[in-house]
Amino acid sequence: MEINKSNQSILIFVIPLLSAYFGSKVIFHLFAFEYLVFTDTFDVIKLLIDISVFGVLFYISSLGVGYVIRAKT
Repeated sequence: MEINKSNQSILIFVIPLLSAYFGSKVIFHLFAFEYLVFTDTFDVIKLLIDISVFGVLFYISSLGVGYVIRAKT
């Protein structure tokens, strides 16, 4: 199966997004960390933890997807 350029650009964004979302859910479950941005009271520390875990996982996944796509071409 060949992947064209338009599908490649979608995959470069969607796969890291999904892996970061589900990965952060797993990590937060393992550490019993609960923070719902829109229902809990505003807490800067919890918000920073939530955003930074998601961001790090998204970045690592982006590097992995980029490496795999470059290796296939």
